[in-house]
Amino acid sequence: MMRLLARSALAGTAATLLALATGTSAHADGLDRTVWAGADWNVTPHADSGGKAHIQTYGEIFTITDLAKDGHSTIGIISIGGEANTYYYWNRGGVDSTRTLNLDIKEGTPITIKACIGDWKGNPDTPAAGIIWEKCSGWAQTDA
Repeated sequence: MMRLLARSALAGTAATLLALATGTSAHADGLDRTVWAGADWNVTPHADSGGKAHIQTYGEIFTITDLAKDGHSTIGIISIGGEANTYYYWNRGGVDSTRTLNLDIKEGTPITIKACIGDWKGNPDTPAAGIIWEKCSGWAQTDA
């Protein structure tokens, strides 16, 4: 009887370890990404100037934060599954504000993000109007 219990315990432990080793979480391959945009014309974009965009792949939370009192807005640009599905999210709240979006993106979908600085033009028909393209970060890629 003891042998049977020991085997059962071992089998249960082995099954648990196997499940942990081979199990996949909803976002096992997706890594969070952060990109920064420069605040002034003389600065290469880096972490302590301008603004930033961040994608949290678990839950698809996209945040755009304004980091500088520079008179500009911060823009988070996200392409979901390809260039045809590119969206521009403006944070016009001023320094130290964050715009948070809870997106619904299918698991495994490729995502690229970029952060930019810009001057809000208030024209919803042209979401890219007013972006200062020289102040943008590069693209960062991940998946949902």
